[in-house]
Amino acid sequence: MNDVIRFLTILGQALATMSLYGDEHPSRHAVLARTHEAMLRMLSGFGTLRLSLIDGDIVLGARVLSELKGWEWSSRLAAIGIQRIEVDAGQPPTGEDLQNFLAALRVRLTMAGKMTPQWECRGIRIGTLTVATGDVDVSETLASVVESLSLSSLVEETDAVEYVHEEVSAGRAVPMAEVEAIVHGLAVTIHREQHLVMPLLELKSFDQYTTTHSCNVAMLSIGLAEELGLDGSKVRAIGTSALLHDIGKVKVPSDVLVKPGKLTAEEFAFMRSHPTEGARILSQRGGGNALAATVAYEHHIWYNGQGGYPTLSFRRDAHYASRIVHVCDVYDALCSKRPYRDAWSQGRALDLLRSLQGTELDPAVFPAFERMVQRAVEERTMLAEHELAGA
Repeated sequence: MNDVIRFLTILGQALATMSLYGDEHPSRHAVLARTHEAMLRMLSGFGTLRLSLIDGDIVLGARVLSELKGWEWSSRLAAIGIQRIEVDAGQPPTGEDLQNFLAALRVRLTMAGKMTPQWECRGIRIGTLTVATGDVDVSETLASVVESLSLSSLVEETDAVEYVHEEVSAGRAVPMAEVEAIVHGLAVTIHREQHLVMPLLELKSFDQYTTTHSCNVAMLSIGLAEELGLDGSKVRAIGTSALLHDIGKVKVPSDVLVKPGKLTAEEFAFMRSHPTEGARILSQRGGGNALAATVAYEHHIWYNGQGGYPTLSFRRDAHYASRIVHVCDVYDALCSKRPYRDAWSQGRALDLLRSLQGTELDPAVFPAFERMVQRAVEERTMLAEHELAGA
């Protein structure tokens, strides 16, 4: 990460120097050499660079580079339509390529939006990020998603969720910019590859359950909210709340989270505390996101108010967003392999959820969820048959 920040810092210096000095000035040659050296070092240590420039922020994968908050070139480049920068580690640019890249940036800055933002040479590409997704306009803050046609590419999102959890666990504020970037990326992936929504991300290890589960529940909740006809702003708010619904588990000991056997009474109490802890974290350090705090608190409360946790002093209905996330949470938990059991099949999970309508689950929400899942399964089957026919 330090190599990326170093490269971008020197890149900014190079852009400033090129505007001050002519082609043959020693300062220009020196900064070009330093920029090329920093670029090669970054590519060697970090790999292919995919950056998004959005609202003054620099997003790497799904993480906002807070170290470069206020970097003037982010807003200046975005203002002329350059919202994406890629540098390919598989085809490292030469010094001449870098010089052409800087010249392309400078001329576009000088022309103030009169030239197309798209440009590329060997190993370097720049352009825009906005994509249309039906009735919802989603800014694609995760540049890597553009290139991916499979949910297996969502490693950056799960890594970013892990980063969010680490920040919260360390007592710092919930990094909401990163959370929103992740949600945007998941939404874009869903719209591009709806037939891949089922199955969702699979665990590589039980230690990854909370982060993987958070991404899955967010994707399911985004899809379900749209299936229910909610507008774009509400869909995104529910996606954000779903991604953070289990944030309280940072307070649960890791050995309890991955324990293969039956929990003791003390361990079970730890586990049941995560909704309350999550609501407390989001209320105090969540940037004023009241809906996320509500969903974190309510996502295990039954629809009929007669079960789940935490126990309410007075009976009240859970928020509609909480009822949406509840369905998605139960489904993904059942379909995920756990230390104490194998993953359930989609059919078995749907059968159980269907039986829980009116008691644990909202009977007005589950039918839409079932439609969404079954349609995704049918589309995936049709795609597989088409690929076999063309083989």
